[in-house]
Amino acid sequence: MATQIELRDIVKSFDNHRVLDQINLEIEEDEFLTILGPSGCGKTTILRLIGGFESPDRGQVIFDGQDITGLPAYKRPVNTLFQKYSLFPHLNVYDNVAFGLRIKKIPENEIKPRVEEMLRLVNLRGFENRGVESLSGGQQQRIAMARALINRPEVLLLDEPLGALDLKLRKDMQSELKRIQKELGITFIFVTHDQEEALTLSDRIIVLNEGVIQQIGTPIDIYNEPINSFVADFIGESNILEGIMHRDYDVSFSGRNFVCVDEDFYPDEAVDVVIRPEDVEIVSNGKAQLHGQVVSCIFMGVHYEMLVSTDHEEYLIHSTVPREIGERVGLFIEPENIHIMRKGEVEGDEDL
Repeated sequence: MATQIELRDIVKSFDNHRVLDQINLEIEEDEFLTILGPSGCGKTTILRLIGGFESPDRGQVIFDGQDITGLPAYKRPVNTLFQKYSLFPHLNVYDNVAFGLRIKKIPENEIKPRVEEMLRLVNLRGFENRGVESLSGGQQQRIAMARALINRPEVLLLDEPLGALDLKLRKDMQSELKRIQKELGITFIFVTHDQEEALTLSDRIIVLNEGVIQQIGTPIDIYNEPINSFVADFIGESNILEGIMHRDYDVSFSGRNFVCVDEDFYPDEAVDVVIRPEDVEIVSNGKAQLHGQVVSCIFMGVHYEMLVSTDHEEYLIHSTVPREIGERVGLFIEPENIHIMRKGEVEGDEDL
């Protein structure tokens, strides 16, 4: 795919506090890109720079090969869906959704089917004549989404648009968002702090922390191969352990050596070892690599979440089979489920 948007060496500060530090990013045409990170990490600032609502202190915003850093927001081929709905209270649902098309002088006979299409996509058919202030917060959010989509921008920026929805509707709208994005063939840049939402929706994910890109990759890559302990801890639950990478495919942690699938580390390099809870198997003593005692076991709906204390540390384990508190168990970890990370590494770090 061709690069549609490029951020080059972006630096941005507010009140002498640097919120974005040397951001370099390429966004491809028609992809669903999610910017994921904790509150205050700079996610929304990136969105506002792309949308033209902020200007960088240094760096460039490139769109289809053209420098648009100084171009005002209204001249950019971008629409933004903010956290605040910003609906017009004096207009009904139909007129709110149709507003952008009327500004562009689209004929009314073209507006009607497009408004109906948008209302169908956001599950609000039959609401055309309702006043927006009579709607729930979740319904108002969907009206704002329909209004942003109806102009079919080349890029849609979404700043946590599903936050006001209840859990079931949020799940439904995740599927709808992905379908709409593919159907319309436009780029979505989505900001969230919800890891599950990012993994569900995205073609690629940017993990951001304190204004620095930690890792960029597909959801599978980000989940299975986190680049550092921040990413591993932020994306799902993890056991993050201190280890020593003695040589290729040979790592020690929890008081013993393990075979792994990683290579190209320094001899006896101190590393972080990441093991997902679902990748720790409870096995018979004959197969066990480690032994421990169950200290807690909680039913989580689709699995049991257990803590098992070994001689060196506690392991968080997800299993479909419960164990009694106090029970002695054996643990086994496949080599491909042992993920080795350099300490402090971030995306683009070439210091091997």
